[in-house]
Amino acid sequence: MEEEQSHGSSTLVIAVLALGGVMAMGVPVVGVAGLALVADMQASANSGCVPATVVSDEDPEDAVINVPNGWGPLVEEAAKTAGLPASVAAAQLNQESNWNPNAGSSAGAQGIAQFMPETWAQYGNGGEVTDPEDAIFAYGRYMAGLRNEVKSLAGDDADQLVRLTLAAYNAGPGAVLEHEGVPPFAETQRYVETILDGGQIEFSAGCEAPTGGKAWDGDLGEGEWTTPLPGGKFTSGYGGRNVPGVPDWAQNHMGLDFATPGAGSGAGGPVIAPTDLRITGFNAADGCVIAKVDNDDDPDFGFAFCHLNSWGVQKGQKLTRGDVIGVEGNRGQFGMATHLHFEIYRPGAPDVVFPYQGYNIDPEPILREKGAWPT
Repeated sequence: MEEEQSHGSSTLVIAVLALGGVMAMGVPVVGVAGLALVADMQASANSGCVPATVVSDEDPEDAVINVPNGWGPLVEEAAKTAGLPASVAAAQLNQESNWNPNAGSSAGAQGIAQFMPETWAQYGNGGEVTDPEDAIFAYGRYMAGLRNEVKSLAGDDADQLVRLTLAAYNAGPGAVLEHEGVPPFAETQRYVETILDGGQIEFSAGCEAPTGGKAWDGDLGEGEWTTPLPGGKFTSGYGGRNVPGVPDWAQNHMGLDFATPGAGSGAGGPVIAPTDLRITGFNAADGCVIAKVDNDDDPDFGFAFCHLNSWGVQKGQKLTRGDVIGVEGNRGQFGMATHLHFEIYRPGAPDVVFPYQGYNIDPEPILREKGAWPT
């Protein structure tokens, strides 16, 4: 059928484990030591979004978890000053210093919030840059200043204002104003996404996507999803990878990989519809079933379920949440371990779409918010 074209860079795929690079792209199949490494990565990846006691009963959305040393209330207060979600503030402080009050950089930045001396002189209010309370509160004042400098560009868009404020921290407010938005600098764009994803995954008490954290122009809605591979474990994330033997352009993993433990290279577990959807096409060479959300609660995200061993659905068929799409496998143009490669495309994408066409978004925050992350 006409939709059966090469899915992304599969023509370059080398032998893989479910720990992929591009699509299923990854490292050669490994032994016991490699499997232990995968287990360690799984444990680390599942450490965020754990249930936690809400710190603030008055405004639970501003409560944070995983902030060390009892500094959560300080972060929440600073976030209010800054006009940022508390989970975003926590993720940013973690990114800057890993919560080390004595952190420093070769450029001269100091403390939890990595203040340069001249910036500390302006916002430190006479405090000590290595004192956590002084530094966290000064961070709130500084981010409020940046927010005020760029807020005219955001209008009434609260999500955009958060993104612009983070971009102003990384690239400077002048660059944001010059480009009338997040500057087209790879480092700045990665910084903004890293902070927003970290805010949801590591520091949000309810795994809620913070303001600014949605990579599409719309609401997630109220629908609840289920994991696409019941019993599967997360093995590889979205974004840049450093996989030997893979060209630079292909080091960007455009989805997530999940694998059923012990499946090896045979048929794995059932792959199911995470929500109501409509089958829109196929890429048989890489074992991909392509679909669109088909419910009244969510945007029309596109899905790709790839490397399936087999499937029993047809184009145009409508499935309800939990219906079986196919069986996890290792179908592709090169050898690989059994796993599911799962992609999400932003609302408005064509019915049949492929990676590197500008429609991919990170599935992890969406699955986590929808309660569909594997346990």
